[in-house]
Amino acid sequence: MIPPPPRAVFWEMFETGRRVAIKICGVTRREDALLCAEAGVEMLGLNFSPKSPRCVAPEVAKEIVCAVRAQFPEIKLVGIVVNQELAFLQEIAAQLGLNAVQLHGDETPDFARAFSGIFVIKAFRVGPSFSAAEIAAYPCDAVLLDSWSARSPGGTGETFPWSMAEALRPKVRRLVLAGGLTTANVAEAIRVVRPDAVDVCSGAESAPGFKDAAAVRSFVTAVRAA
Repeated sequence: MIPPPPRAVFWEMFETGRRVAIKICGVTRREDALLCAEAGVEMLGLNFSPKSPRCVAPEVAKEIVCAVRAQFPEIKLVGIVVNQELAFLQEIAAQLGLNAVQLHGDETPDFARAFSGIFVIKAFRVGPSFSAAEIAAYPCDAVLLDSWSARSPGGTGETFPWSMAEALRPKVRRLVLAGGLTTANVAEAIRVVRPDAVDVCSGAESAPGFKDAAAVRSFVTAVRAA
């Protein structure tokens, strides 16, 4: 079992009103994780959904976590699941010492309440069934908004109307904006939505699960400039 940094400080970057945090999702390789950390990213997402092209095996995730924690102990590590067993997620979170879990499927409020001592990010896809009231009432530490797609729960590279995120922003405590963000559009997204963090996946890749060094660095630069 890998001991994590104190979980109580996970959202300190948000609470103190500092700059917009950056999360890079779908990290599958040790070298990509270190590249992102060196570029100044605050959060790394490890996807454990077997249906995702960015799914990472627990043993590989452990290598990534150990490498990141050894060199960049301040980096926050987030485990992403999609409609998976509660016991599996609890076990993987404990074994890897994850700072947070991200529920990216149809997980119920009771499912989210089952976690103790770890932050919960609930992802909602902005589509036909989007409900601001339902999102605002969900028992989680942060809300992540992503684009709805019939093809995949996330990582599609598609955007959604940011006005919907802008309207939701005052109703939730913490907001992470995802969905088709790139170096070209992230500054405008930040200006419109004013999120606590931005999340990029395909916009920082050369192929699914393979992060592109130039894209990662340019995305970080664009966020910092915004």
